[in-house]
Amino acid sequence: MVVMDEAFSLFVRFVAPFVWRSETKTIKKFLSFSATEAGSALDMLKAAELEKDPRRRRLFFRHALDEARHSNYFRDQAKNMDPDFTGREGKYNLIHATRQNLYQNLCLTEFMAFVYIAEKRGESHFRSLMGHFKDRAAIHDMFARIVKDEQFHVRYSKRLLDEWSQEGRASEVKAAQRKILLNRAWGAWRRQGRRLGDLTSRLVLKIAYFIVVPPFSLMQYCLQRNPPSGWREAEQTTLNAEEIRRMY
Repeated sequence: MVVMDEAFSLFVRFVAPFVWRSETKTIKKFLSFSATEAGSALDMLKAAELEKDPRRRRLFFRHALDEARHSNYFRDQAKNMDPDFTGREGKYNLIHATRQNLYQNLCLTEFMAFVYIAEKRGESHFRSLMGHFKDRAAIHDMFARIVKDEQFHVRYSKRLLDEWSQEGRASEVKAAQRKILLNRAWGAWRRQGRRLGDLTSRLVLKIAYFIVVPPFSLMQYCLQRNPPSGWREAEQTTLNAEEIRRMY
């Protein structure tokens, strides 16, 4: 897990100059982050609503408030960078920020494993971006506040998993973590597959349009370069009564 997180941090630092290469790209990413955090807030609120244990319910509720605050951080930062752009794009993203019903679809152990793995990855991601924006104080400070909250989420989820392991459920906890890691890997593979398919289809269409179609167009032009001129007698198309009856 530690090796994977370090590799992910290196990857984020490597691609950050390309992903965050312009103000427009940065604003779009912030609005996307805002929608993601808003969806996470809805999931944690639902978990707090359904959870029976008072301690876990308080933790889930605090987690939901943190995610909602992060969503506001990203949206406000995008708005400060370009109010008009945020008005056009931000509402669409927030409308589509829906919960995944994780608490209902997973057992409690798997849900906590998901929270731990996702928050650990999020903390690593935002920490790397905090370093990327070290020269922009407002963005750097925003990520610093978010990283602090993410660290709390990692600690409390890990503590719950460790407690269950010490209660004799270590195999169950490990199985839940393996399942979540495999599901996340499969989901990432499918997302990248869709992107790759989209890029491949665009490339094939461009090749067809610029390389395959022009020779055939030129050939057709050459064949019809000297068409016959003047009026031509139309072919006889009138049918008699017997031919019309034969059609039916």
